Amino acid sequence: MSVYKSDNLDHFKEAVNSVLDQTYDAFSLFIWRDGEVPESIDNFLNELEFESDVQVFRESQNRGLASALNALIDKVVETDEFTYIARMDSDDISYSTRLSKQVSFMQENVDVDVLGTGCREFGADFALDKKCLPQSHDELVDFSVARCPFIHPSVMLRKAIFERSELRYPTNTDFTEDMGLWFLLLEAGFRFANLPDILLDYRLNDATLSRRRGIGKSLSEVRIRLKYMLLLKRISFTNVAKVLSRLIFHVMPVSMVRVAYKNLR
Repeated sequence: MSVYKSDNLDHFKEAVNSVLDQTYDAFSLFIWRDGEVPESIDNFLNELEFESDVQVFRESQNRGLASALNALIDKVVETDEFTYIARMDSDDISYSTRLSKQVSFMQENVDVDVLGTGCREFGADFALDKKCLPQSHDELVDFSVARCPFIHPSVMLRKAIFERSELRYPTNTDFTEDMGLWFLLLEAGFRFANLPDILLDYRLNDATLSRRRGIGKSLSEVRIRLKYMLLLKRISFTNVAKVLSRLIFHVMPVSMVRVAYKNLR
């Protein structure tokens, strides 16, 4: 989990406590302070450092989410005591059984390298009470051509992915960090899955949608999606149409995006 200057203290506390209250207890929470944060958040981080299952790392300059997550991955890889890496955001809420269910699935399905879950969105009138994505690897490869295969803060990955390779979140693209990593992992032959269980409350608002807009972001996304459609051998008229439709989605007014977000998924 990484925390930022614009983060809300109450939301951050909710996110942290939801992790510390898991029924699965063989874990450590790694938090990266990415640049300056409000004094109230810094004080909370100071309190957390006294928790035996929390490790706090501080960066004086903001480096961005991809760099923060890569730094945390490197910290975990340096240790010998963990098998899995679970993602979490600083304003979402994990359900108490999230880690136990994901670990159980990963132990029973040794061919799966990355595992997501369903979520309940909240915080906006266009939020969905239940959001579930395709579950099997083959479905997710097809789905990835035009859509993101995971709810990012719900994901658990095998640490071995990062021990065996130099794969990390890409930092040199306008594309979203998570989708950039998913394409790299698919190209490298790693396998995906999603649980149908709702195990995360995902905070959503107009700012979430605004971050996904812009012609530069749109063109970058379309280029990369077309590239990986070829690499993953998923070329079809339908997939090309789905990818090109992203151009429209990213330049629509937020009011229209809100309607499309809730009704066209």
